Amino acid sequence: MADFDEEIYNEEVDEGSYDEEGDDGYIEEVEVEDSEEDAEEIGAEADDEEGEAGADGGKGQMLYIPGLGYIPLASLGNIPGLNIGGARGGAAAAGAAAPAAPEGQRDWQGLAEMPAVTQETIADLSGALAEDNKGELTILLLGKGGAGKSSTVNSILNERAANVLAFQQDNAKPTVFSRRAPDGFIINVIDTPSLLDQDAVSEGRLEGIAKSLRDRDIDAVLYVDRLDNYAVEDVDQAVINGITRVLGPQVWNNAVVCFTRSSETSTPPGVDFEDHVAAREAQLKAAIAASGASTSDVAVALIENSSRCPTNADGEKVVPGETPWIADLLEKVVDTALNVPPYEYSSEVSAKAADPNRRRKWLIPLILAVQVGVKLLLDRVMDDDGCRGDGNGPFDAQTVQERRDELKEERRRAAKKTQQSSSQAISSTRSTR
Repeated sequence: MADFDEEIYNEEVDEGSYDEEGDDGYIEEVEVEDSEEDAEEIGAEADDEEGEAGADGGKGQMLYIPGLGYIPLASLGNIPGLNIGGARGGAAAAGAAAPAAPEGQRDWQGLAEMPAVTQETIADLSGALAEDNKGELTILLLGKGGAGKSSTVNSILNERAANVLAFQQDNAKPTVFSRRAPDGFIINVIDTPSLLDQDAVSEGRLEGIAKSLRDRDIDAVLYVDRLDNYAVEDVDQAVINGITRVLGPQVWNNAVVCFTRSSETSTPPGVDFEDHVAAREAQLKAAIAASGASTSDVAVALIENSSRCPTNADGEKVVPGETPWIADLLEKVVDTALNVPPYEYSSEVSAKAADPNRRRKWLIPLILAVQVGVKLLLDRVMDDDGCRGDGNGPFDAQTVQERRDELKEERRRAAKKTQQSSSQAISSTRSTR
């Protein structure tokens, strides 16, 4: 291992959490004891965690291996035959992997540790929901692995709720984190596994998410992607197409597109931050529209989960433009919850809406009627043109009138013949009966 360079790599990871499978299609959140070494700032990126490898088992320390990329030292400690980070690190990892019993809904302890201004914002938002007879807010996060979904869950709750260590086994089903505020307001944040299996969309995971959403109203859907991705690749379009196909186009009515890593360093060289955000927004909305969904109600929010995120005078984390991003995100979520009916998964409705053969079927008779009308009009125009002249030039008035009389007689005979054929067919049918 001496041939490899060891360095800190700042990258969000999003590969599941320590969970137990519930009977209702969800993975129930379980309690995992944090060691003293894990007591760094809540909401930080997993890769932002600082500390010596000898002190915390290499957690936060990344090793670059050509062909594999950056690998956390802590994860290598679990490979048989390797002793990375020392015996103490391996023991810590083993201890952290043992979950306690499912704990269900918890008191929202992280709320009290948020900046006072953020707490006031959340109180105002929960009050607005209460006035609309909503005592509960449910948020669903979707996206690829590594986009920052689990880190965003932790930032919203201001707790170390979702596990964000790299190379942790990805759960096949969503994980629900439910918190109750002192005033009784309940927030449910549903973290989901990566929608990709290697480089292909995982139909099994999409179906698992769909199954878990039955009989549950979703107020807002956060589609999470990274701002430092400069284009919508084929795999991104495939993920969006998969969401639309399995959950139905209506799921995007409640969507908020979220860009993680929203910092000045995420823009291409020489590109203004706001211009880059606008370009990424246009790219993703075009991809959503290409999947067959509407983007008219899709909001956009900027997210920076890193512990290096700057703060304002009130202690709130801000993104470029001095926007307190947690408050801004929750405001857009609540605005969606108040103005858009909640998303309800229905396999029948989703399949019907996502089937391209069923889209705009009401236009078919109109199009046929227009085609018939145009054909009749063209026939009359062509017939009249034949009465007015031929290749040798126009006819005189008497010839034109004679041609028109002949045309009328031909039409009369054709109509009479058609009528006789119809009468014969009816008579034949009656005699057969």
